[in-house]
Amino acid sequence: MQVQGGKIHSLTIGSTENNTKKSTDSNIGFKDFLNKAVYSVSDMEKKSDEMNFKFISGEVDNIHEVMIATQKADIAIQAFTEVKSKIMDAYKEIMRIQI
Repeated sequence: MQVQGGKIHSLTIGSTENNTKKSTDSNIGFKDFLNKAVYSVSDMEKKSDEMNFKFISGEVDNIHEVMIATQKADIAIQAFTEVKSKIMDAYKEIMRIQI
């Protein structure tokens, strides 16, 4: 069996609905970056809830797709929570600096 390299699915920062217009400027602000990350996590959670509802109602038969969507949302939430904690720690450390 031959294994070929492929593109690993990466977390897209930003809402799929709000990200239709791609910015050519690579210097987005920190506020915009966090805003897009929140929307991305929210979109993943909504998709997961939608897939679960469809599975329960019988519209989707593939449990694998439902579980994958759920795990993606869970991982995105965990990652964002960790990033938020690190940001808050950095902010608190900056506030302790005496000028």
